[in-house]
Amino acid sequence: MMRDLNMENIEKYKIGLLGCQVDLILRSLELYSYIYRFVAPHKIPQTREEDLKIALVRDTYEQILAEYTTSIKE
Repeated sequence: MMRDLNMENIEKYKIGLLGCQVDLILRSLELYSYIYRFVAPHKIPQTREEDLKIALVRDTYEQILAEYTTSIKE
């Protein structure tokens, strides 16, 4: 499913996931970030949209990891 990066229509969701699903999502985000930065050829300099996409991936990774870590401690 391909979605546009639309920063004007941001909604907040609350979903419940199993630990294995969280692990899968985190590994996928790590892989996407790695491939985007080091493997896939991209234009130099990067566009603002490309910078926003990779920043969103990194922020999403950090947020999911933080929430997952917090939920384990409870």
